[in-house]
Amino acid sequence: MKKVSHYATCSCLSDRKKYPSFFRTIPSDAFQVRAMVQILRHFGWTWVGLVYSDDDYGIYAAQLFQQEMQLFGHCVAFSEKLPHDNNHRDIQRITGVIQASTARVVVVFPSASFLLPLMEEVVLQNMTGKQWIASEAWATSPVYHTPRFLPFLGGTLGIAIRRGEIEGLHDFLLRLRPSNDSRNNMLRIFWENMFRCSFGNGGRVIDGEQVKKVCTGQENLSTTNTPYTDVSGLRAAYNVYKAVYALAHGLHNLMQCEEGRGPFSGNRCADIINLKPWQVRTNCIVQILFRPIEKLKMEIQIL
Repeated sequence: MKKVSHYATCSCLSDRKKYPSFFRTIPSDAFQVRAMVQILRHFGWTWVGLVYSDDDYGIYAAQLFQQEMQLFGHCVAFSEKLPHDNNHRDIQRITGVIQASTARVVVVFPSASFLLPLMEEVVLQNMTGKQWIASEAWATSPVYHTPRFLPFLGGTLGIAIRRGEIEGLHDFLLRLRPSNDSRNNMLRIFWENMFRCSFGNGGRVIDGEQVKKVCTGQENLSTTNTPYTDVSGLRAAYNVYKAVYALAHGLHNLMQCEEGRGPFSGNRCADIINLKPWQVRTNCIVQILFRPIEKLKMEIQIL
């Protein structure tokens, strides 16, 4: 089975012996770790704290980070693992370590579910004066771009997944209309909540209110302003787009291969009936390298 991921960044997945059929359209954490250390070196921050989640994402990123710091003679003041169960006593202890440390800079590699309890405790403890460095897992999360967190997280530097544009997506979304197919009612539910109407004769309850207005399905989405039609910040979605196109172009090239002009040893083509994972991966990489739409990049994000 061939796997193409748009969001799995763990460096552990770069092991081609363990994961020969794995391919991704997002850089490994090894790249963002190097970028983070470069940021630290640029500002002369050589004494930093490290917090990470207790999973493959956090553990492997933390190991890479400590290795990279040692390489440049920098020091990790403390290294704390966020608990799986969000135990409040553990969260309080970690918060205490951060607050008591002389390290003003704190690098955090969390999975999304691990971080919020820690930041809630940061707010409760009124912990200010720390420079946070965010991994891509939370650098652009809207949860932390709120008045509640900004007094404590304002000025955070982070590595963000590259934003991209998907040509024609906005117009496509505006053209969609609810389907009468009962097996695909997601858009119908969205439509009823957006326009506060109902496709059923008896109406329905939305936000605790009985709605009697009947949906026609022809309501105008262009008059609304919601995340549904906002395509200005496509990050994970753009990686899905890249994954689909890289795989489609890679398979297309393999199917169109002419014997004697193939990409493999001896200019051979692949057996299209018995494709090997590495053959598909190789062709997908070619698409990434030579099609500008597919280039892998990351951005620096300031909160």
